Amino acid sequence: MSMDLILIDGGPASGKNTLGALLVQKLVKPGNRFILLDLDVYVEEFNPSWVWEDKQTEKTDQQKAREYFAQDIDKYIQQGFNVIAIGERFLTRKDIVNFTKRLKVKFSNFYLYHLNPPLELRKQRLEQRGPCLLIDLEKDQRERDSNAKWYGYVYENIGSPIEDAENIMRLIQNGEGLLNAARFSE
Repeated sequence: MSMDLILIDGGPASGKNTLGALLVQKLVKPGNRFILLDLDVYVEEFNPSWVWEDKQTEKTDQQKAREYFAQDIDKYIQQGFNVIAIGERFLTRKDIVNFTKRLKVKFSNFYLYHLNPPLELRKQRLEQRGPCLLIDLEKDQRERDSNAKWYGYVYENIGSPIEDAENIMRLIQNGEGLLNAARFSE
């Protein structure tokens, strides 16, 4: 089974980076190369502070970051890597379609996992990172809770990071969260 692309969605402090890094470590085997790409890193190349002077500049920077993110996903897949991509929002079908349109590499399937820890756990994680006034966890949680249809697999990551990585690995091995790319290629 090909694992060219694994997408991990989740709000701030949901564990995307931690889980993605652990998955890369656990999935790498001889002849099986993985890389973790984080959209936030691309945004920070344009604006490390995440504070923009105006909405147009923010929109332009975010769009450029997404284009470079997609270009690197394409590049690494063409080089034979399996890519774990985090940072994009995949709350709706339209989100997924817009993302897949930016990719030039064509593939038949991809995995999508939505991390869904309880809001209180997200608050604890964010507090451990230190103050961040730019993140509104309650707003993000309301948007996620109001989503009527989830594509992929919704995973409540409430265990230890290692347990959660092992559980996601089992989901991958069982084909849970596997989506047909043709369904999202409008």
